[in-house]
Amino acid sequence: MKVLVSDRISQVGISNLEEKGIDVTYDIELTYQELLEEIEKYDGIILRSMTPLNEEVLKRATNLKVIARAGSGYDNIDVDAASKEGIIVLNTPGQNTISAAEQTMALMLALSRNVPQAHNALQKAVWNRNKYMGVELNSKTLGIIGLGRVGGNVSKRAKSFNMNVIAYDPYIPAKRGKKLGVELVDFEELLKRSDFISLHTPLTEETHHILSKEEFSKMKEQVRVINVARGKNVDHAALYEAIKSGKVAGAALDVHEEEPINEDYSLLELEEVILAPHLGGTTVEAMDNVSIDAAKQLLHVLLEERLPRTPLNVPVIKPTEMNLIKPYIKLGEKIGGFYSGWIGGRIEQVEVIYQGNIAKQDIEPVTTSLLKGLLNPILNENVNLVNASLIARERGIEIIESRSETSNKYSSLITVKIKNNGTTKRISGTIFDEQDLRIVNIDNYGIDLIPEGSLLVTSHQDQPGIVGKVGTLLGENGINIASMQLGRNKAGGDAVMVLNIDQEGGEKIEEKILEIDGMLDVSIFTL
Repeated sequence: MKVLVSDRISQVGISNLEEKGIDVTYDIELTYQELLEEIEKYDGIILRSMTPLNEEVLKRATNLKVIARAGSGYDNIDVDAASKEGIIVLNTPGQNTISAAEQTMALMLALSRNVPQAHNALQKAVWNRNKYMGVELNSKTLGIIGLGRVGGNVSKRAKSFNMNVIAYDPYIPAKRGKKLGVELVDFEELLKRSDFISLHTPLTEETHHILSKEEFSKMKEQVRVINVARGKNVDHAALYEAIKSGKVAGAALDVHEEEPINEDYSLLELEEVILAPHLGGTTVEAMDNVSIDAAKQLLHVLLEERLPRTPLNVPVIKPTEMNLIKPYIKLGEKIGGFYSGWIGGRIEQVEVIYQGNIAKQDIEPVTTSLLKGLLNPILNENVNLVNASLIARERGIEIIESRSETSNKYSSLITVKIKNNGTTKRISGTIFDEQDLRIVNIDNYGIDLIPEGSLLVTSHQDQPGIVGKVGTLLGENGINIASMQLGRNKAGGDAVMVLNIDQEGGEKIEEKILEIDGMLDVSIFTL
């Protein structure tokens, strides 16, 4: 077996491969053309973020069986192209969690006590104790944005400094916060209460510049900001102005909007800012951990012919059952996606009830597909049929399954109950004529919806004129209605409307619809 290591990793991982008889080529100087010419020689490859495994390269990887990413991010790997070529792709998430958490605490302490500034002064033989007077962490409020792996570990360490820890994470259930001893709050409250704010979110459309001019204006006076997550989570121009105005006392940044930084970087001007060159996961231990994990999982695939621990693209459906359950796998994903678009937010419990013929089949792939549809729109991770259940458990989501081989109305019915903060939402779906996917019930409102394309969902009071006003408003904005479904519990009571529309209208349309008398809620999304 031959394995190429094309990016710098710890020697311990390479040694683990060689001890198992693997012929390892360590070449971190390969050009792209050389990679194209050499890749066909190898059964496996271990890489980090510098080697481009695109479709062109992977088509030439005729012997490649496994790609092991020593780290979590995999933007440089075309996972779909690898799947088409039958190549397993894996990563090593979580192996640098402790390093990132400790870097956060190091920067927080350095920021609170002006350690780099005082050191720089002493190097110039300037002794000025008053200028570099700091503040204690003790009894201060730390606001954590993103309570995932790193954020959770930061909270534990901050509490050992007797800090009051609050957190904002719209996708974390309350019980995870309670387990960590962290108070979950909304975003506005976190901004107003925090003495220190630390970011630990992925970079998504939602989190891009999550801290900008408006957010800085809402913070406490003399707040301090730490970012060891993604550089573009913070609007650096707005941060510069907030520090210059005195609103923000200082910032410590391990990540930056553009990396590497250059001499024009405005924050270099400010003594109140501590900068590091993206060192969050760069420790001897973290580098060893990702190297060992990548090598170990690669060996699972090559020598033991079993699935890696953290695959990114391996299906887990038995071939003999594929034809029977494939439509239900797709239906499960559509139901999950419908909930995320309709309600979204944090989830505490997912209960899946299988009734009729589907209850006699292997339902695990259907449940994992439902979780994939549920989580993919809200997480910056590749949630797939392998890792969906693992990711749900990591986020503290309880999964319950039940079966009944009888069904009153449909030959097969899947009902999903999703619970959050004492509120439960219910969605049911079925299959007509083997391939015709339908959502047939939303919160006990009977409908007949094809879960495809752009959808507009409303909750409103059942009163004359609402449907017409929505239609008129959409028409005035050039949005065509393809189909309409209505459901109500009783005349004059609450009702639900689902429209298939030809294109989304954006937030302004939602705002206008909400202004209609009797309208309770509206969501526009695409399945």
